[in-house]
Amino acid sequence: MSKIRYMPGLLIGFLLLPAGARQASAGEHPGILVKDADCSSCHADKTRGKSVHSAMAMPCIVCHLAKTQGDMTTLNLALPKEQICSACHQTSTELPKHSPVVKGQCVDCHDAHRSSRRWLLREQAEYHPGSSVSRHHKQIAN
Repeated sequence: MSKIRYMPGLLIGFLLLPAGARQASAGEHPGILVKDADCSSCHADKTRGKSVHSAMAMPCIVCHLAKTQGDMTTLNLALPKEQICSACHQTSTELPKHSPVVKGQCVDCHDAHRSSRRWLLREQAEYHPGSSVSRHHKQIAN
């Protein structure tokens, strides 16, 4: 039975990369964020739902980089969105058959934080009962 597994070695490795090599997908955040900011004090919605990503128990800087200049903080993904999931999750033998995984498009269907649907599925994502991917999802959900 294959599962996506958490790989702390890869996570540590990508955290040690120079910041310039890891930046992707910028967003502005008003104000100054302190180093150990509790993001959930303002973004509590990211930690609630039918399914919540286990990464939400970790500091946000695991996946996001924050750079403050003046009174504006810019947030970036630590890796390109096509690579960020595989930094912690090893793909199973069934996932290579799943086209979005092959293309690094996990977050097109799965929310990286939380969802009101199982398996962190976004509202617009389709569920295909009986597919190899839904069987895979059932395996990791149990």
